[in-house]
Amino acid sequence: MARRQVKCIRTKYAAQPHEYITHIGGDWGYNSARVVITEAEAIKDISTNTHSYFVRDKNGDEAEVSVVHHPSGKDYLRTQRDLTKADNLSQLPLCS
Repeated sequence: MARRQVKCIRTKYAAQPHEYITHIGGDWGYNSARVVITEAEAIKDISTNTHSYFVRDKNGDEAEVSVVHHPSGKDYLRTQRDLTKADNLSQLPLCS
């Protein structure tokens, strides 16, 4: 299992990224190339223990990305609680 740092996100509505993350990205491709995958792919990776994902803040602290099972039946990604109240994923820049 590879541990991958998430460095950017894509959103459905950029005004509210915490609710509408559609993709995550990082430099885990060939020769550290930027790769962007769908939220569904990341959820599958985490659920099947294929890969794990984390976010690193400006202080170097890490927060693990986990799958949250919403009562509506839609799973989504969220970082586990750390020292900040903000969701670390929504604080990332948008992937180009």
